[in-house]
Amino acid sequence: MKKIKLILIQIFLFSLLNISNLYGKSLPPGSGITDVPANVLILLDKSGSMGASSYSGARVNRTYQITAISNTGNVIVTDGSTLRGVDHNNNALTNFYSSHNSYRVHSHSGCSTYYKSRYGLLYHSNKVYFLGSYNWSETHLYELNTSTGACKRVEYFGKTTSYGRMLVSNNILIFPNYQNKIFLKDTNSSSKKHCNVGGDLLKSIQNSKANNRIAAAIDASGNLVIKSYESRKVIFRKFTLSGSTACPSNTANATYTFNNNYDLRYSEVIEAHPSNANIFYLLNRNGNRILKYTFNSTTSYTKNASVGRRGRLSSTYAPTSASQVRFNYPEDFRIDTALNRIFVADTQNSAIQSFDLDLDFHDMSGYSTRSTRMAGAHEAIKSIVTDSSLISSVNFGFGYWSSSYSRIYYNSRQTSRTPVRCRTLSQISRWSWLYRYNYWCSVPSASYGYTRWGGNQAVPCTGQNCIKVRVDRDGASKTFREVSRVRPGGGTDALIWATQADEYFRHSSESPIDAGSPCQGSYVIVIGDGSMGNVAAAKTKVTNLLNQKKVKTFTVAYGGGIGSSGIRAFNDVAKAGGTNRVIIADTTDQLKAQLNAAIRSVIAEKLSFTAPAITATIEEGGSLFQAQFKYKQNMEWEGALTRTAISAEGVINEKDKSNWNASEKMPDPSARKIWGVIPGTDYTTDYNNFVESNYTLIDPMMGLLGNAIGDYHKDTATVSGVVGNTRCSSKGDSISTIADGTDDDLKGLISFVRGLDYFDYDGDCNLNEVRKSDGKKAYLGDIFHSEMVVVGAPAADTAFTSQNQEAYWRSINGYDAWASGLQDRPERIYVGGNDGMLHSIDSKTGVEKWAFIPPFVMSKLPLVINTGLNNELAKTKGGTNAIYGVDGSPVVHDMYFKSPYDSAKAWHTVLIVPFGRGGNGFTVLDVTNADKPLHLYTIYNNHIKNKVMVMNHLNSLSEYEYIDDTYSLAETEEGKTALDTYLNAADKDAADLDKCDATGNTTCYESTTWTFPEAGIKKSEFIITLNGVNIPNFTVQTGSSGGTQIVLPKTVSYQAHEDRTKSADDVEIKLTKSAISRLSNNLPAAYDYKELGETWSAPRIFRLPNSGAGDNKIDDDIYVAVMGGGYGGRDDKVGSALFVINLEDSVTPGKLEKVIPITDDKSLNIVNSVPGTPVVVTADQARGIKFKGALVYVNDFEGKITKFNLTNMDNDGSGNQISLYDNTTLLSIEASRDNGRYQYHSMDAGIGKTSKHLWMFSGTGDYERMTARDSKIDNIMYGFRDTHYPLYKNITFPPAISNGLQSCTDTTNDKTGSKCPVTTNSSTIIAGQSGSLNKVPKGRSKKDMGWYIKLPASQKVTAEPTVSNGLVYYPIFEPSQSANKCSLGLALICAVDDECGTNVSSQLGNLKSQTIDGKVYAGKTCYAVGQGVLSRLVVFANKLFANIAGKSVQSKTDLVVIDSGMGDVESFRSSWREGNF
Repeated sequence: MKKIKLILIQIFLFSLLNISNLYGKSLPPGSGITDVPANVLILLDKSGSMGASSYSGARVNRTYQITAISNTGNVIVTDGSTLRGVDHNNNALTNFYSSHNSYRVHSHSGCSTYYKSRYGLLYHSNKVYFLGSYNWSETHLYELNTSTGACKRVEYFGKTTSYGRMLVSNNILIFPNYQNKIFLKDTNSSSKKHCNVGGDLLKSIQNSKANNRIAAAIDASGNLVIKSYESRKVIFRKFTLSGSTACPSNTANATYTFNNNYDLRYSEVIEAHPSNANIFYLLNRNGNRILKYTFNSTTSYTKNASVGRRGRLSSTYAPTSASQVRFNYPEDFRIDTALNRIFVADTQNSAIQSFDLDLDFHDMSGYSTRSTRMAGAHEAIKSIVTDSSLISSVNFGFGYWSSSYSRIYYNSRQTSRTPVRCRTLSQISRWSWLYRYNYWCSVPSASYGYTRWGGNQAVPCTGQNCIKVRVDRDGASKTFREVSRVRPGGGTDALIWATQADEYFRHSSESPIDAGSPCQGSYVIVIGDGSMGNVAAAKTKVTNLLNQKKVKTFTVAYGGGIGSSGIRAFNDVAKAGGTNRVIIADTTDQLKAQLNAAIRSVIAEKLSFTAPAITATIEEGGSLFQAQFKYKQNMEWEGALTRTAISAEGVINEKDKSNWNASEKMPDPSARKIWGVIPGTDYTTDYNNFVESNYTLIDPMMGLLGNAIGDYHKDTATVSGVVGNTRCSSKGDSISTIADGTDDDLKGLISFVRGLDYFDYDGDCNLNEVRKSDGKKAYLGDIFHSEMVVVGAPAADTAFTSQNQEAYWRSINGYDAWASGLQDRPERIYVGGNDGMLHSIDSKTGVEKWAFIPPFVMSKLPLVINTGLNNELAKTKGGTNAIYGVDGSPVVHDMYFKSPYDSAKAWHTVLIVPFGRGGNGFTVLDVTNADKPLHLYTIYNNHIKNKVMVMNHLNSLSEYEYIDDTYSLAETEEGKTALDTYLNAADKDAADLDKCDATGNTTCYESTTWTFPEAGIKKSEFIITLNGVNIPNFTVQTGSSGGTQIVLPKTVSYQAHEDRTKSADDVEIKLTKSAISRLSNNLPAAYDYKELGETWSAPRIFRLPNSGAGDNKIDDDIYVAVMGGGYGGRDDKVGSALFVINLEDSVTPGKLEKVIPITDDKSLNIVNSVPGTPVVVTADQARGIKFKGALVYVNDFEGKITKFNLTNMDNDGSGNQISLYDNTTLLSIEASRDNGRYQYHSMDAGIGKTSKHLWMFSGTGDYERMTARDSKIDNIMYGFRDTHYPLYKNITFPPAISNGLQSCTDTTNDKTGSKCPVTTNSSTIIAGQSGSLNKVPKGRSKKDMGWYIKLPASQKVTAEPTVSNGLVYYPIFEPSQSANKCSLGLALICAVDDECGTNVSSQLGNLKSQTIDGKVYAGKTCYAVGQGVLSRLVVFANKLFANIAGKSVQSKTDLVVIDSGMGDVESFRSSWREGNF
């Protein structure tokens, strides 16, 4: 008897959210009694201090001087007050003295001074030398010992204004400095000397001063070289050094005299080639370039290279040619002679750039892409409102706040020139100018708070305070757009935001609080970066909100600039608001992490489920595998993978001796084999490199996505009066290892992943014990959306009927011989877990053989850490966030190709693992040897930071940045100049700065003309809005800097001063997708994954005829995977596309063959995505196919079906030419926000027995708001046929709908088949019907493209349909119809005739009267099976199997098993849905 093969697959396309967890996730919507989306209002501080810089890389401020720490790649820079060590390769600060990464020069005994910012800095032999001054005129030389931290003054130079560079040769410090002298010091002793100079040396020093600096260097022969300008000639003289503190010769040993040349003359700094004494490098500060010269003789030279021009850096900066290099007034550069690398202090860009000796760009570090605190807040908030695991369970709203007053700049011409006092202008509300006299006046702003909703924003709404997005389902997408428009300016008044929140949540008719949902949680998240005023009044309001409306308040102290008293004030407000303590986030990454934690704690708090169970099942050879999980609040959910015997008749045997539970079979934490791609390790050694001893190598991998490791366990509290995370520092088993900082937490995270209790789930502070629940092992993570795949011996088909089939390709390439050699390959279950791992489990024993943490999923593991849960004040003392890890469904395929490990083509079993809700990426493994898998490559689209990341088989990471799509005036050259002027001004209120004009010398720029940072952009590539309205009447031109200038139809202004009222005009500059692709020069076409969303879609693999139309050659066809663009959440940049991925290219692993965009119909006002898995039709899977390749069908989020031609067909059957990658829209179902017809789920497909056409079946429903009830909700189940199948035809006018599905028949009330849309030449028998009900009318030609059934009572389809034997089965959820919306809803199954659309659910059971949980339901049109949400249905042995998140009416409450209906049409489900071996 053949083995039975059953696949019960969970397709829970659910998203979840928690606010006290960094990365919690919610259960399937509708599956619990408290499943009503939480309300979260984010209120962002927009005060002027939010314009201060925050740092995602090495924080270096202005880089005035630089010195290299030889042979390390590290440098030391100074901003004029602080020395900082920089790890240039990793763009991070690094310790350079006594375990410190910075040294503030006027804060240390022995060296308390003020640094001379533009002059000497030198590192040599573990010592740093720098110049300082006590009173700005007297100059001293200081020596800092980097080993001991001791600093001392070593020389006094008196009052001087001219300095050379500090140089070193043979351990002698050489310093041409003041009064035409040279100072020498032996760095190994106290020996030193001042040399009076004369002759050539005196002339060189006297004439070398450019901007009071002496251009000097040491050449490769050890000579002192000084550049001077004499008698209109540029002269380089070389002087012999003694090698000791003896003075150098006054006579030059060589003199090079050149005609006047701008670069030679005005270069302030020179460096010498480390091995060629005739090559020199010059830095021209004002020219913003570095040059390389070879001196051919004493009178001639060759300019070998010149790089740089003035420009600001961006996140995409990675120049590939000299013309692309940008500097912004660089002050200094040094050569690391050991590395042959040039390091440039790019001063005004606050960056460090490095080059090789040919001036080819190498790298960049420092705060190179300056991000203000506000920009960091934008990034963090955007990351939250595009995260499907959050937006599915939270209604977001957004607003900003600052202060109740404005300092307004008046700019109105007055006839009198007499000064006017501010109080006389207090009633003026427009911008005006006092002639000759500039005044900034403090005046009351408009009122604040919330009185009503007015159009697109709250009333009142000013530039200082406003709720811009109300809390509702669409709040996330609107917040994504609005947050970028908030600019810094104003004060910090806590009463403002408290009043906004109080009046909004209390509003009698517009409050987001649902009175019918007592389980709903409502929250305010306040982000602030400074000490707040009116704290006492704010505390009163949040206390009343908590006590009277149950609205809790989170406070987030952001930016690192708040003092202890300010932190305590934030903490006091948090306590008053019911959230116990302040959340502290110093950086953008920490803010992103802490906001996630706060929001996820909200979700965790609102869920109080009895645990739902099954999420995926597979049966193989009489085994039913079930993946279950148990919900744990503020913890990683407990997973279980079980094997249960099942008979051929579909009867489950729970007492079979071979049954097992993988959770209980897990190896001990120390015995597990957990591996990942960790540069510096070889995972193939033992497949166990994810261990604590490798923590320093794992650390960079953890940080790839910018997720910060939280300081979960501390030894000391951070701020006095604010409870720190010190609970386990004095008790438990880890007292000696708990330390301040995050090294212990990184190690702890590694041990936690392996199975230890570092995050103290049981609250006993024993952090090295095994995690257990009810006395059993409990560290297998939950398997939520990932469908299992069982891989045993290769068994793909080689019997073919056509050369178009892949079976033919196998037969001619030795597949059978290869497969026979692997007949003993052990059978493994591969499944993704939200513990971040792909698990390989022995299907016979249930023992985990190994677990793989993909690159970039490893980078999400820090999100597990929620420092707020290590709280002595909480009931539960420890905990973590529950995150999505490897959440997608693996797909396996046997492929004949040359892998990067091969020298020739060979057969391999390849596993593709999409990350699902775990991220915008996928990984590819070779699992031919089940015990020795190989990583081929991993792709990830970091759409928040705008970069595509690729990890190849050599553990080499490549990053390809692309430009953003949305900009403001602050990001134009003029806006950045205004901000620089403000930040660098000593007196920020100086009259010559404190005004609006177009000079570029003030803190406010006002003009019609603005320079975009990218060159060569056409007008058609811009979309510009002014105050939210598109403006077509602008022009573009090329600016003097080469950038694209935008000329607006009216004068607008950008104000950088933090205390000034901003312009009333809001300008948004957006680039089209084509412009982004064209301008993203660093993103090659092969890796243009910038539109890839969360990879909910499972890939489908086939062989593509790479030449397209007419390509009949088989040998050069390539294996490709097609995959939907994924779920984009609320980000319209990602998700709406089909990806065709080359699986054979080992030189460019993961190469994109094609990205085919799918039109986002803007008229629907829905952000489109393609979350579903494509339907793929090939010659192997359907009869009568005469093409190679595949026809591909996808349904998208906004309700369209699109057909793609990925075949070698050259015409459409009517003589019209077609091409590879052609696509056409077949259907649109008129989705809208009101009717909620969102298509989250994939389609199923089958060949109609009557029509012989390909039919596709789908259903709609807002999966993120399952419990929503509204009379406007109008979901459907539908079937639609492709009448051109198996051909491809471009349809100019798709059969879209304007008033219903005009091309399809409404069969909502048809129980008899009387409305069957199929056109036939004779009557058709309706499956399962008898007598007079079985006749089908002939010739319904006008509406014969398909059928649809409208769902009543706000019902929603919860998973993709299943086709079997002429019937289509739909899992349905009906929200509770009781007054209490928090009650559990009803789970139903609908059975529909596949071609007629006739509802035959009565075949499943009695619909007239059903009792569910003691309640009688009568007259339902579909069959009720329990309470909660059903997975996709699977047919086996004439039974329907489904997992239920909730409660089944049957004895096994987590599984639904009922008899299926009877039908008689053909279905080839496995042909389209399952990967073939």
